[in-house]
Amino acid sequence: MSTAPGWPSQPQIPVPKPQVVEGSPKPPKRSPWLIITAGVLLVSVLGWFLWSQQATIQTRGGAGVPATIRTATVRKADIAQTVRLTGTTGAERFASLLTPQLRGSRAETLREGKTFQSPGANYSVQSTANRSSGGAAGGGSLASNTGGGGGETQIASTIGQTSGGSAALRSATSRVGSSNRSAGSAQSQNTGSSSSTTGESGLGSTSGQLNGTGFPGGGGGGGGGGGGGGRGSDFGLVLQNAAKAGSRVRKGEAVAEFDRQSMLNRLEDYRAAVAQMDASFLKLKAEVNVQRKAHAQTTDNAKAILDQAKLDLKTIPVLGTMDAERVKLSAEEAEAKHKQLLAEVKFVEAGYAAQVKVAELELQQAHLELKRAELNADRMNMKSPIDGLVVMQNTFRGTEFAQIQAGDQLWPGMRFMQIVDISKMLINATVNQVDGDSIRVGAKAKVRFDAFPDLELPATVHALGAMTNAGGMRASWVKEIPVFLRLDSLDPRVIPDLSVSIDVEITREKQATVIPLNSVFRDETGARSPYVFVRKANQWERRDVQLGTVSNLEAVVRSGLESGDEIAAERPPGGQG
Repeated sequence: MSTAPGWPSQPQIPVPKPQVVEGSPKPPKRSPWLIITAGVLLVSVLGWFLWSQQATIQTRGGAGVPATIRTATVRKADIAQTVRLTGTTGAERFASLLTPQLRGSRAETLREGKTFQSPGANYSVQSTANRSSGGAAGGGSLASNTGGGGGETQIASTIGQTSGGSAALRSATSRVGSSNRSAGSAQSQNTGSSSSTTGESGLGSTSGQLNGTGFPGGGGGGGGGGGGGGRGSDFGLVLQNAAKAGSRVRKGEAVAEFDRQSMLNRLEDYRAAVAQMDASFLKLKAEVNVQRKAHAQTTDNAKAILDQAKLDLKTIPVLGTMDAERVKLSAEEAEAKHKQLLAEVKFVEAGYAAQVKVAELELQQAHLELKRAELNADRMNMKSPIDGLVVMQNTFRGTEFAQIQAGDQLWPGMRFMQIVDISKMLINATVNQVDGDSIRVGAKAKVRFDAFPDLELPATVHALGAMTNAGGMRASWVKEIPVFLRLDSLDPRVIPDLSVSIDVEITREKQATVIPLNSVFRDETGARSPYVFVRKANQWERRDVQLGTVSNLEAVVRSGLESGDEIAAERPPGGQG
């Protein structure tokens, strides 16, 4: 837009620019060399002062005795050379309690009871004879016909067989028959029979076997293999009650009890089953006697039939040819059957004896299982065998290694508690093989306890190990020999497993000239004898000495010093070895 004419233009005002503001003047910097120079000067002055003091002492030499030198007096005293050992306390007499090892079959068959069964045996001797008219019946069990009639004789013997591994006695049956005659018959029959049948399985059979305990048919026989199955809780080892750790118990006092309710139930079942088996065994013997008598009666009947046949042989002269042959044949068969029955007697008796013996062994095994159950129940209630202190052992409980307590599941044969007699305590220590030869049985010692610094008790070396300790998982290049010490006096605070240090006395000298061990000096090369600094007036006199027994703190002087001499307990300034 153009400016209107006649109007003057407005003056332009200049825009101000930023101005630089100058700060206050900085103080002048001090030179660091001044501080460094002052420090060096101070150190130099201090060094010169120390050097001048040392030079003054060296210049004086033996002319005077500095007041800062410690001294000691030569004296007469008893001294002993000792060897330092470390170890722990333990009980000389203690009893370890192990979890009981429960024995017996794990099977359940015996708890159900058992009945012994006798063999079934039937014995019969039959004789049937038909006579014609005019004939008289013969005595006994053999029929004969003298009037041309026919006769029949029958002998039957049946003996049941055994089962379950016993010898089998099988039946023997014999028959002798003859034809009947039509003309006039008279019949005579004599039959004797005896039978005894008990059970279903026969001689030697067993039912309800106890697996794994030696019963026939069990696991392995003759003692059997391990039976399977069964309620495992009967043999569980859960700690139900236990004496408190650290408590004192008396001999015969109950200290631990395992959960035995299942074992007590098992014991009651065994008692009932054994009572049932006792009664069944008596019944078996009675039945066997009955069968033995029945077999004897059968043999007697066969003998009677044989006698009758022999009598019929006397009628042969008056009989026809056919009848005579029949009578002879009947007599021969009667004799054969009688001999057969007599031969069977020993086998029958052997079968009966085997049956009774098997049942007797099974009964003995049942009584043994009952006895084991009683012992198991008693083992699960444990008592202290001695007077002493209860010490509980440790076990893994999950992921932690903790002290055994009530409710823990333990394993058979596991040590879970110790009863220690604290009236006699031992120290179990070790000594380096280098120092082992210097220790003798009977040596005196002093025992100090880490838990009780003010407690010191005397002890005596009781025994030394013949071999060094095993190195463990890693090879041990420093071999140590076990040392056992017996405490000569006791303190109520002493309990097992306390760490101790022991000073065993090697040699002892009475009223010897004794000086502190730090007063004895030696040359760096060790070529010269040991020496001491003896105070004479205001200076130190160097004097060679001959040492004897040396302990950890003192040494015996054989020559060179007298009792009462004052010696330096540290090397004097200016005294050169």
